[in-house]
Amino acid sequence: MGAAFDATLAPTPKVDYVLEPGKPGGSVSFGGLFAFDVAKAGRYRIAQNGRSWVDVIVDGKAVASAAHGHGPECSGITKMVEYDLPSGRHLLQIAANGEAALTVMVAPVR
Repeated sequence: MGAAFDATLAPTPKVDYVLEPGKPGGSVSFGGLFAFDVAKAGRYRIAQNGRSWVDVIVDGKAVASAAHGHGPECSGITKMVEYDLPSGRHLLQIAANGEAALTVMVAPVR
C-alpha cells in the first residue's frame, strides 16, 4: 500500500482470472492477480505505467470504478483508476497488458 510494485505478469492464456476481465486481451497480452489489504474504508487509486485493464474484486464481485485519469507529465504513470473500497483483503486483477512487466501502486486518495 502506497509503494510502487514491479509486477511480473503471465501470458494471458496462462492466467486463471477470478472473473472475466472487462477487457481480457488476446493471446499475446499479459495479466495477473495480486492481493492487497485496505485498513480503512475509503477511496483508493490504482496507478500504473502501462495501459492494462484493471479490475478490483471484493467478495467475488468486480467493483465499479469511481474515477479515471492519467499521471502528471514525465511521471511514467500512464493510467490511474479510483475505487471506493471497504476495509479488508481485496484482489487486483490485471489484464490486457502489452508487456510482461508492469509497475503498479495502490494508494489512498487524500
